[in-house]
Amino acid sequence: MEFRQIGYFLEIVKSGTFQKAADRLGLTQPALSRQMALLERELGCILLHRGSRAVRTTAKGELFLAYAERMKDLWAELKEGMKESGRELSGTFSISAGGTVSAWILPQIIKRILAEYPGLSLSVREGDAQETKEALLGGDADLGILTGPVNEPGLVEMEFLSDRIVPVASSGHEIFRRKRIRLSDLENQPFVYFHPASAVRRAVEKKTRKLGKKFRPRIVMELRSVESVVKALETGLGIGFLSEYSVSEKLKRLELPELFAERKFYLCHRKFARSGLSLLMDKIRSAASVIGR
Repeated sequence: MEFRQIGYFLEIVKSGTFQKAADRLGLTQPALSRQMALLERELGCILLHRGSRAVRTTAKGELFLAYAERMKDLWAELKEGMKESGRELSGTFSISAGGTVSAWILPQIIKRILAEYPGLSLSVREGDAQETKEALLGGDADLGILTGPVNEPGLVEMEFLSDRIVPVASSGHEIFRRKRIRLSDLENQPFVYFHPASAVRRAVEKKTRKLGKKFRPRIVMELRSVESVVKALETGLGIGFLSEYSVSEKLKRLELPELFAERKFYLCHRKFARSGLSLLMDKIRSAASVIGR
């Protein structure tokens, strides 16, 4: 089956006769009839009753008509989605992402892109993973950035950026008085954690679960925002885990590779992306490759 045959079929149904359809398509009537015969042979059923004055669809033809119209619409969406308007970006796009990305990664990326495309408008809304997914699926955001793989029906994902989550504490924390820090030195130390639904916390717990009884953190604070965790750690209230992107100058990393956790960020969008979104994603990935941690 060829897509042009679907178009031919739709034109015949619309025109009412093979001759009228052939004229509109720029074909001869015999050539159009031959294409329909090939289509019916492939499908193994008759789609059209050929009358002396007009054609009408059979029961199978009505079923095929419904599919053909959907395929035509899908083809139109595909062509629209593939347009890149001469490699120019303009208009307004909304992005939903978590706290680390929104605060420490996206600002640098957006600054670079807007300098290149001043006619572009980008808005960012911060939300956790569930909120970002809902915003995408509900049409409230054009693009989402999630840790993954996402594996969410209705969304298309593309790997974006790698991230490492590391244990940190205030540079003046007593733990750094030791010449060499061991995992056992963390016993009874207070820890500042993200809330249980946080992507950072899930990545950390997935990593530390393998250590079993060797690592049992005494959690004294569970906070929702990256800023809250950073401030608590800078104040010296405990040891915590942060993305390397969000480690401030007042914090110092604990050199304990067994506690380092890796994660990947993915760019996500609905299956039928609006025009220009693929180019925006390319620009975001390109900008991300040059920003430093």
